[in-house]
Amino acid sequence: MKPVFKTLSPYIICFITLLLIIFYYHIDKHLKGAIFVSLTTLIPIGITIILIYFLKGLCAMIMDRSRISLTSIIPTLLCLLSLYYTFFSPYRLSSEVIESNVVIRACYEGTQNQATLKFRKDKSFELHWTGVFFSDMWYTGTWEQNGTVLYLKYETEKSSRLGDTLVIKDGYLHKISQLSMEKTRPMFYLGYCRHEN
Repeated sequence: MKPVFKTLSPYIICFITLLLIIFYYHIDKHLKGAIFVSLTTLIPIGITIILIYFLKGLCAMIMDRSRISLTSIIPTLLCLLSLYYTFFSPYRLSSEVIESNVVIRACYEGTQNQATLKFRKDKSFELHWTGVFFSDMWYTGTWEQNGTVLYLKYETEKSSRLGDTLVIKDGYLHKISQLSMEKTRPMFYLGYCRHEN
C-alpha cells in the first residue's frame, strides 16, 4: 500500500482546502453536527498536508538542484501560493459574495463574545453570535423597515438578546423594550466591528 502523501495529489489537496476556506461562510451558516465538524476539521488537516508537501518539495529542490525543471517545481509553488493565501493574503475570497448586498450592518463586542448583524437587500437578515468555548450561533429570518423601526421575523429560534423590534437611534440599534430605560446601553452599534474589546 502506497503512503498517503504519495497517493494524494498536491493539486487536489490545495484545491479542496482552498475551496473549504472560501466556502466556510456557508459551511458555518448552514451545516450542523458531524458534517460541520468534519468539514471544519478538514481545513487544518489540509493546511498541514500542504505544508508537508511544500517542505518536501523544497528539500528535494535543495538536495537535487541539477534535476530542477518547471514541471517538478509547480507542485511546490502551488503549495507555497496556497499557504500564502491562507495566512498572509490581504485579498480573501468568500462565498458570502453570492448573498444579497448588506444595506444595514451592526456589531456587538463583549468581553467574551461578539456578534454581527446584517440586514440584506433581499429583506433577509442574519445574526451571527460567537463566543468562548467555540460558541457559534446563527439566527436568520426576514425584516421590514418602517422609518427608523426594524421588524424581525425569525426563521430560526428567536434571539432573546436581540428581540424582534429594533429602533435605529444615535448610531445604535435599540431594543424597543429598552428605549424607555435611559441607563440601558444598547448592545449593537451600526457599522463594521471596531475590535475595541
